[in-house]
Amino acid sequence: MTEPQGTLQLPPQLSTIAPEVDDMYYVIYWISVVFFVAIVGATVYFSWKYRRRPGHSSKPPGHATALEIAWTVAPLFLLVWLFHAGFTTYLHGTVAPQNARDIRTRAMQWNWEFEHEGGVIDELNVLKIPVGEPVRIIMSSSDVLHSFFIPAFRVKRDAVPGMYTTLWFEATELTDTRACETDADCPEAHMCGRAGECVLPLFCTEYCGAPQGITDSAGRNTNHSTMLADVRVITREAYDEFLELGPPPPAECEGSENQPACWGEKLYTSNGCNACHSADGSAAPGPTWQGLWGRQGSFVDGGNYVADENYIRESILQPQAHIVTGYAAVNMPPYRLSDRQIDAIIAYMRTLSE
Repeated sequence: MTEPQGTLQLPPQLSTIAPEVDDMYYVIYWISVVFFVAIVGATVYFSWKYRRRPGHSSKPPGHATALEIAWTVAPLFLLVWLFHAGFTTYLHGTVAPQNARDIRTRAMQWNWEFEHEGGVIDELNVLKIPVGEPVRIIMSSSDVLHSFFIPAFRVKRDAVPGMYTTLWFEATELTDTRACETDADCPEAHMCGRAGECVLPLFCTEYCGAPQGITDSAGRNTNHSTMLADVRVITREAYDEFLELGPPPPAECEGSENQPACWGEKLYTSNGCNACHSADGSAAPGPTWQGLWGRQGSFVDGGNYVADENYIRESILQPQAHIVTGYAAVNMPPYRLSDRQIDAIIAYMRTLSE
């Protein structure tokens, strides 16, 4: 398979709508170049031709009605055509085919969450899509304005608080999942993802808030400018298996003595839990996970709790249902994880309390 090539200004075209968007872009670009050269060239020529010279006096300019009508009416035809072509491309990218697969996308500071058919939720900031099938993204925001942008697919749409927005695309190539350590190890339009393999990047291209002092070792998903997600285009068979079984444990946990705890530790970092919860007892915005399992405590509303399976599950899915005393100022967003993922996190927490 020949690797798609980008141009000087645009990355490779990896969706069915990308060529149409690029054609529209380059038409506008070259029209702008032609008019820029013509206007600047005429300005330079007339500045030289009618420059002030000794023995020459200026005369009042004449009035050319036909010329004025021509340069007023002629651009109208071009503008009408550009509007028609642009609006047609816009509609094509807005109205999804009837057979498109729906993926619910929730944006939050500073993460992306994706829910697939049947309520299957992948790990945070990872979007799996099947190759050669239309996919409709149904977006919402849990806090502020965000913007969903995948350059290789030429799609962008805002995620607006209080309403749903949609877009669709159809990926034409599998992602090149070669092993990597930096973005330089990956082919054009790819970046080095969380799992140490090349993926397509998903950006937030709206200003969605300033950093709040939250940092992690990877420097990803800690503020507006690093709100990234990994896009993995996989085969239809692999996607159907993913829908049937849910997200699997990471490959590096295979053969581990405690596979659920290993998976839970990976989720602790990949989902950004380490940004607010330490695993070694050090101070953090939220309660530390060290010694959390089995701990007793109180809520700000006067109730008490024991950190067991039910408490951990509610704290992940509905973190604002009960606020622990001393953490009233912390606003944790809800995480929609599968039962297997929550069980893995609980298994990891238990190892931190042994």
